[in-house]
Amino acid sequence: MGRRVSGVLAFAVLVLIAIATAWEQQPHGYRDVATPAGEFSAERALATIREIASRPHPVGTAEHDRVRDHLVGRLRELGLDTDVRYGVGRYPVDPHRAVAVLGQAGNIVARWPGRAATGTIYLVAHYDSVPPGPGANDDGAGVATVLETVRALRASGLRPRNDLVVLLTDAEEVGLLGAEAFASSGGADPRGGVVINHEARGAGGPPMLWRLSHPDAGLISVVTGVPHPNTDSLSTTLGGDQTGSNTDFAALDPHGFRVLDWAFAGRNAYYHNPFDDPDHVDLATVQQFGDNTTAAAREFAARDLRAVADQPDRAYFPLPFGALVVLPLWMVIVAAMASVLLVAWVVWRIRRTEEATIGRTLGAAATALLAVPIGMGVVYGLWTAITAIRPEYRALFVDPYRPQFYGAAVMMACLAVLAAWYALSRRLFGPSATAVGVVCAVTAIGAVVTALSPAAGVMVVIPALAAVAGVVLTFTVPDRLRLPVLTLFLVPAAVFAGGTAYAALQTGIAAAAYLTAPVVLVLGGLFTLTLTHAWPSRRGVLVPVAAVVLTVALAAAGTMVDRFDARHPLMSQLSYALDANSREAQWISTAAPDRWTRKFVESGSPHGAFAQLWTDAAAVGAAPAHDLSGPAAEILSDRTEADLRTVRLRLRSTRGATSVALRYSGQVRSLTVAGRDITPVPAEGVRFYAPPAPGVEVELTAPAGPLTLRAVDYSWLPDAHLADAPADIYYRQDSAVAVFTTIRL
Repeated sequence: MGRRVSGVLAFAVLVLIAIATAWEQQPHGYRDVATPAGEFSAERALATIREIASRPHPVGTAEHDRVRDHLVGRLRELGLDTDVRYGVGRYPVDPHRAVAVLGQAGNIVARWPGRAATGTIYLVAHYDSVPPGPGANDDGAGVATVLETVRALRASGLRPRNDLVVLLTDAEEVGLLGAEAFASSGGADPRGGVVINHEARGAGGPPMLWRLSHPDAGLISVVTGVPHPNTDSLSTTLGGDQTGSNTDFAALDPHGFRVLDWAFAGRNAYYHNPFDDPDHVDLATVQQFGDNTTAAAREFAARDLRAVADQPDRAYFPLPFGALVVLPLWMVIVAAMASVLLVAWVVWRIRRTEEATIGRTLGAAATALLAVPIGMGVVYGLWTAITAIRPEYRALFVDPYRPQFYGAAVMMACLAVLAAWYALSRRLFGPSATAVGVVCAVTAIGAVVTALSPAAGVMVVIPALAAVAGVVLTFTVPDRLRLPVLTLFLVPAAVFAGGTAYAALQTGIAAAAYLTAPVVLVLGGLFTLTLTHAWPSRRGVLVPVAAVVLTVALAAAGTMVDRFDARHPLMSQLSYALDANSREAQWISTAAPDRWTRKFVESGSPHGAFAQLWTDAAAVGAAPAHDLSGPAAEILSDRTEADLRTVRLRLRSTRGATSVALRYSGQVRSLTVAGRDITPVPAEGVRFYAPPAPGVEVELTAPAGPLTLRAVDYSWLPDAHLADAPADIYYRQDSAVAVFTTIRL
């Protein structure tokens, strides 16, 4: 077999290994109701999902109360001591936001006492949904996983050493309020606890451990024993302070809980969607969720939880078939140093044998490094071009319904950039310099990332070290064995690329430029080592040209295949605002007008009081004044002392709205809402979800003198039937009917 054919076959083998790794990571199969009672069954869990997530159940609604009562009954049937703990929670992220978010939350807490507890294991999921969707995946699947896990553990005869608590949090969707209320109330185990949190940002795919508390060695040591340890320390590092996504982790971790934050994100078009219903739950995903939770809960139930927080951080990465390799950080640093020394030796060796000069090798390395940001820019430009053709995508914070062609286009765009770089580098610097240059580039990236964060660096250092070791060995083995040996040592790059790139792509095509492209360009660059003698000597430019053509074709196919209809509705945002004093009303949207909302709004900004309340409005339009009563603000006391005016009032919705707000302008010195001191004082006011029927008491202190306040209440727009959308449109969760009253004191 000729060198050219052998090289192409080796490259194909690496690609197939990457694809197989990505496939193996995906959920496959589930256990039905005939499964033995002591094992987790996704089909049994589905029965719970159908009970609690057939209709939307946001906080402050009757359906929400029904779901809560049903879950309390189920937990009591399982033999757990169960109650509902009410409290007032505050959004724990960004305490300096202009409008503070608070609300009344009813957390469901069910306790299974241990034999000789050293702490508590908390199985956590939230039971509220957003207004548009039933929440079968977000977070019905999490709730059902927790209940089925407890049922299976009790049926298996487990006698836990540690206490086990089921914590089903409330009001997560409006600001993590239930988790924050629980954490700040002092009701947690003072000995400490481990939290297994369950979340969803889609309707399928593998559950990923994307974030966890630090130091993490005690937690990761348990994750190594679960059947599907889908995580790596690069992802969990990025999932900490480098993400805008929030779960109950953000409320629990700062209060000393040791949190494992699991979530799945495949098929995320159904996230916060009317079709996030039981029919769109992937039972294979639920089975992975449950198998992991059952195994982890069983292990934590037997451990001394006091030792969990005493061990330092670790670096870790997954391998196929349920393996998770855990390394001390010093080992990653040593590996990074070893790879640098080995690649330096390789550069010296090819210079000595006159295969390439140091200058050419460094030039190839520099262009390989440059290819990474160029490729990221190409993928970003690709999605920008697609959204220009399909402008309705711009309002989405999730993927289209049929993202497969777009995902393939992203991958092909990365391959086009790699092929273009490779062809150019070979032409400018030669094949040997190009081969060693790409190893130098990946090694340098690994060394830099390791210097910044050894835990993150492991995902580059391990494949880089393996690759450079393979290159070194090619100088010591017979010529006929060089390619097989090199290919063998490139397998780690293929495994890492397959497991990481596709998982990143599932989180969202809009983020592919920042998550997927770097993985493909860095680790995929190592694949090109097999092409040193296989790249066509003539017309090599046709390879990147063909990749570009395929990229365009795949993107075009995506635009034609993905269409909105009654089963795949388009998300739209619209609110109705009424000034109860002047009886003036406006339609307001925070998004650009789309094919539905352009009937109500056009680009522009609101005026007067509307402008002060909707500072982020992108489009407005005149609206009829409907007969809606405004919120009431009953003044309970009003006193002035030492140039400070203190007003205490009760804020209440007269129309049963699900949230109320008090807005102000000017300098407010102190603010107390429902008994909670709000520090720092927000600049513009406060919004309170699920207010009790009698109202919410607010006390504020401001400089003496006149004071202008605005009371606002918010309800879900579709419930009012003021602008019923067609079947192929659904309203975003912040689409509201808002009525406000101005109060001058």
